[in-house]
Amino acid sequence: MASIHRGILAATLCAALSCASASPDQSSEVDPPPPLTLTNAKGENQQWSGVGRLTLPANKQCIASLIDTSNDRQYLDGAAYAVTSGHCVEQRHGVIVQNQPIVASISFNYFVDTLDQRHTVPVKRVVWSSMQGIDLALLELDVTLGQAMAEGIVPLQIGLSPAPGSAVQVVGEPSAPDQGVRLSRCSEERADVVVEHPWVWRHVRRNGCTGMTDGASGSAVVDAASGKLVSVVNSVIVTRPGSASCSLNQPCHPTDDAATTKPLRNVAMPVQRLLGCFNAGRAELSQEDCGLLPAFQLEQRTSPRAANKIAMSAEGQQTLPSWGLTFTLDTPRYRYKATRDALACEDPVGYSGTLSATQDSIDDPFGPEPGWHFLCLIGVASPEQTPTPGLMANSLSIPARLLPAGLPQPALTIEPTANGDIDITWHLDPPDLILYRVKRGAPGEVDCDDPAGYRALARTRQRIAAAQLPLTLCTKAFDLLKQSSPPRIDLLESAVR
Repeated sequence: MASIHRGILAATLCAALSCASASPDQSSEVDPPPPLTLTNAKGENQQWSGVGRLTLPANKQCIASLIDTSNDRQYLDGAAYAVTSGHCVEQRHGVIVQNQPIVASISFNYFVDTLDQRHTVPVKRVVWSSMQGIDLALLELDVTLGQAMAEGIVPLQIGLSPAPGSAVQVVGEPSAPDQGVRLSRCSEERADVVVEHPWVWRHVRRNGCTGMTDGASGSAVVDAASGKLVSVVNSVIVTRPGSASCSLNQPCHPTDDAATTKPLRNVAMPVQRLLGCFNAGRAELSQEDCGLLPAFQLEQRTSPRAANKIAMSAEGQQTLPSWGLTFTLDTPRYRYKATRDALACEDPVGYSGTLSATQDSIDDPFGPEPGWHFLCLIGVASPEQTPTPGLMANSLSIPARLLPAGLPQPALTIEPTANGDIDITWHLDPPDLILYRVKRGAPGEVDCDDPAGYRALARTRQRIAAAQLPLTLCTKAFDLLKQSSPPRIDLLESAVR
């Protein structure tokens, strides 16, 4: 996947003209035509003038959309607000940013034919930003909504999530060729949980639009029926055969089978948690109907590896891995639980009693079922703190994938050549098979069971000249726990006499 997390590469949302719907569990969409670049010299696309280019320090770029907080134009003197992807602001896992200044600006009226009419507005502060369960940020601009609208910038209203399979329009732009916003049409589906280690996103959406590249994270996904903003682009999936690690730049939907993923294509974050967060045109996150608070800050000092494995002793005894989490927390207490389903992190049932934040480590074992496991954690002020929807939505999900117990097995391809040489390829399968150690010698003179003489394999493809044959090749495979296979013994002989 070409994701947006490195240097806020803002991986894109798309623009295309048509897309067939697909079920949440399968991708049956037909690729639509390329994205349509929008023009607005005659005001023909003025409704998209509020989708603009967000520019941050170090030339980081995303897309942000002005949102309508006026309550049917009753409150235009409140600050203007824009929504974008959370990773455009802060990428630390476990840190929810609130009320922080930021040096950034948004260029609105961002069309290919209105270069001299683009209107750039400074960003005043980050109201709220998270990569914790959702990749979303709310920004306050250094103008009022009325001032922005007086410049012809049209805000988008936030709408409810449409039913799976509903038609959506995606408006945004990759950072190259830097021409102006583009539009595509496709359908939006549920993806439930998406993992891109270390991040875990819940209740996310996906769509089948094409034309994605870096620079369009935060692009607006608009319900085609209502014209309202329903989600923002998080990342784009680039299919890689056999890629199922859910690692950086390879987000995926974890399943019970640790070796499979569900097709996603493009990931988008719903924006409905912002509903109820405004009063008289101003952001007030403390309101009961606002789903953004309470929040907490957790800094991980150590955390579980993305891939783990059940260790097995020479006697066949198995040892489960442990979470190995150490952290600092800005609340005096916390609760935690382990689960196979990241969505369960938002369910208060099953959490521990409150623990003092001075008990800053969780080292419980997890398993033994192979697949994805999640450690859920919430920071609380007291044992009596109510598990409100906002708090549970902010729960931290820490992912760890568990491989089944067992020793790795060497996987070699041995191919004779026409001139009598032999080509050998050692196949890796990370993280279950990550390296080889080999030795070789004349038949009858090398003992593969003797650990002496083995060396790390420098190249996974080698040619053995016919003049060196015959010889005995000894190979040991190693996994992420440095567990070794029994030696594989191959007698190599030239096929040419």
